[in-house]
Amino acid sequence: MTGGAIRIGRAMALHLAGKGFDIALLYHSSETTETIAEIQAQGVQCRGYAADLRKLDEAEAFIGKVLQDFKNVELLVNSAANFIQENIEQTQVETLVDTLNLNLMAPYLLMREYKRKVNKGLIVNILDERVARTVPTFAAYSVSKVALQHLTELAAVEWGETVRVNGIAPGLILPPEGAPPDYMEKGNVRSQGTLDDLLKALGYLMENKHVNGETLFVTH
Repeated sequence: MTGGAIRIGRAMALHLAGKGFDIALLYHSSETTETIAEIQAQGVQCRGYAADLRKLDEAEAFIGKVLQDFKNVELLVNSAANFIQENIEQTQVETLVDTLNLNLMAPYLLMREYKRKVNKGLIVNILDERVARTVPTFAAYSVSKVALQHLTELAAVEWGETVRVNGIAPGLILPPEGAPPDYMEKGNVRSQGTLDDLLKALGYLMENKHVNGETLFVTH
């Protein structure tokens, strides 16, 4: 589970723990002590792994590290991402490089290493409803998520006999970090969903063994 210490990733990690899954929790700089303790309180194992997924060698090494600690790996959830509001003209080089590395290149390498080293089970990539809409803000983010959706479909075709690959595309679920208190009220109500909706989507993908290469939109 990447990005499992906060927000959507944290909710999914706790949900999976409640279903009896041991959790390998990859985080960058977030405080993880509380999340790990909550997961372990549900009677499962949880180990935290600090990594900066903008550094591709750290992304490439993650699956190998997990397999040293967990012998039975069944699921990879790619949830870690940044979300920077810059349109194309405003996009700084640092934003572009960091966003593509974190949101696209790291999942690419994690998926590849999962296939090479685990070669069973399910990969779920957290996308965004923007993959189906053209919105000029958050340009690098939108490009990265559209590309990740295409990668999801490519991998599903290539690996479907051994590893299923699907995506979940949330709408407005949680406000961006640092957003004002009324952000959700002022948002696009049509595209709002809930964390519970996302968890149900994850459950659907896990339970239905013949679903492969699909994107589930959770937007209202």
